[in-house]
Amino acid sequence: MDGQVKGTVTKLSSLFPVEEAQKAAKRVEETIAERQKELDLVGDFIADNRGLINLVQKLPDELHHDIMARQLGVHAIRLSIKGTLSLVPFGKAAFFPGRLIHTNEFLVLLGEGYYTERTSKQTVDILKRREKALESQVESLKAVMQDLKAEASFFDATATEVAVSLSIP
Repeated sequence: MDGQVKGTVTKLSSLFPVEEAQKAAKRVEETIAERQKELDLVGDFIADNRGLINLVQKLPDELHHDIMARQLGVHAIRLSIKGTLSLVPFGKAAFFPGRLIHTNEFLVLLGEGYYTERTSKQTVDILKRREKALESQVESLKAVMQDLKAEASFFDATATEVAVSLSIP
């Protein structure tokens, strides 16, 4: 070999204008923010699902439960009819006495409008499977966000490098 170097050197600024690199970085940052909102929403679903699992496990412990309107966000109004019953809101202006019975029977949404009757144990199993699916969705979103952060870092570094190369004659 005679020591010759073949090829050309192309300035990065000729390939990526500073404004375009900055716009790309901004778009990626916006996408990261959107994915973070999705991640928070899925996290809320997981928390709600865990609360529902706890409730479904506790309901069959008794034959019936008086419904407390306080749990529904309304102040409880008590009536004395053969014991103490809570008044359950029915619409915006009406209340009626209520009690949960058959606390081991649940109507479970399977998806696409299909429901099935299940026992408490079967319902908990379904909810746990849903939780696993939600947790895998969280992992997927975290991986996507990690990739997007790397992409944003690349665009930021490119914009900085282009800006520096423009200032050097």
